[in-house]
Amino acid sequence: MKPKTRRRIRQIVLFSFVAILTIAGLAWRFWVGKNVAQWQLLQFVVQIEHDGADAQTVQPLGWNLAILGRDDEIRQLDFLPQYDPPLLDVDSSKLTLNVVPWRDGFRQFAAENRIVMMMEDHFVSKHREMIGATLPTFREAGFTHYAAEAIGESGELLTSRGYPVVETGYYTSDPQFGNVLRKALDLEFTVLGYDFRPFTHEGREEFAATKLAKLFTDNSQTKLIVHAGFAHVLKHETDIEQRWLAAVLWDKTGIEPFTIWQWSAMRDAQEYRIVADALAELGDLDEPVLLMPPPTTDGGIRDVPRVDAILVHPPDQSAAPADRTVLFPNEMQRISGQWTTKHWPVVIAAYKDGEPTTAIPLDQVMMRDGEQRFVLWIPPSTKYEIVVFDQNGLLDSSTQMDRDSALVRADE
Repeated sequence: MKPKTRRRIRQIVLFSFVAILTIAGLAWRFWVGKNVAQWQLLQFVVQIEHDGADAQTVQPLGWNLAILGRDDEIRQLDFLPQYDPPLLDVDSSKLTLNVVPWRDGFRQFAAENRIVMMMEDHFVSKHREMIGATLPTFREAGFTHYAAEAIGESGELLTSRGYPVVETGYYTSDPQFGNVLRKALDLEFTVLGYDFRPFTHEGREEFAATKLAKLFTDNSQTKLIVHAGFAHVLKHETDIEQRWLAAVLWDKTGIEPFTIWQWSAMRDAQEYRIVADALAELGDLDEPVLLMPPPTTDGGIRDVPRVDAILVHPPDQSAAPADRTVLFPNEMQRISGQWTTKHWPVVIAAYKDGEPTTAIPLDQVMMRDGEQRFVLWIPPSTKYEIVVFDQNGLLDSSTQMDRDSALVRADE
């Protein structure tokens, strides 16, 4: 492929990516504060699916499906119907994959860096689960602050309460994100948000970088994890001359961030499939692995983000509601349930004992017409209760528990 053609393809991809972020920002401003409770999210999904998703609504539809535990459905959505990238022609003999077990890699760069930035795809709950799994390693390495783009309330208020609620943010309504926040609070990180959404890309990155840079003013002990969406973790100017949060933060602090991208089947599909297949042949993809450094484009891979490491997820076989999976099942408590009432759609959620229904549940799943069996995953040894919502709000229900199984029905 000629260099000019390759640059053109990259520009198309980057412009498409910016379009996603622009739509995402507009949709976020519209929906935050309106559609964060389960019954509101459920209403929205039902309405959009009835009307048919379009370029403006497919983004929040995907976010809501992620929050409601339907990640397999998100993998079927086309977020950029107007863009059909050319098929990759990869020479596998030139594909070099420097595989590092994720635990080893995280221990290494947690020990060597003061700022680590981890990307999430807003449609992929497992990206959030992965970030939560790394927090104990960072805490052991002396990291002091955890900052998330998605937190919309003050860190002090969140910390004093001890758990996230629907007002905490929009993406934080995902139970996986809620559990990340609980873990960060339990590990005694200083937890904070840093984002707002002005009308310019430059203004947003400048605001966020300024807020985070203040953590390092006259404080040599600060070590920071930044949980960010998509390209905010890019620390080098892009081909279309955009500078993102990592680059601006580096300028303001003089500290180079260590940046991590996550690859899964939800996005980066062609590159992901090629790399995942190669890793599977090597027997290296039973759980996420790091590519440090990332693969080059010499073998024909087109879009490799300019970051320090790429975290490759295993192929996702999760299927809601009865065959839902998590990244680390041996570290979670599995609840096998059955919905025994012919009333749909509903959301079945597991709440931590003592937390109100305005809190973010430990896990939840949307049940569609005719579905009865479901699986929920919660932190181990956690006491919980089952709560049900329909499109009108909280539904009176009863649960019969037997160890890690539950029969749930609506009360007459």
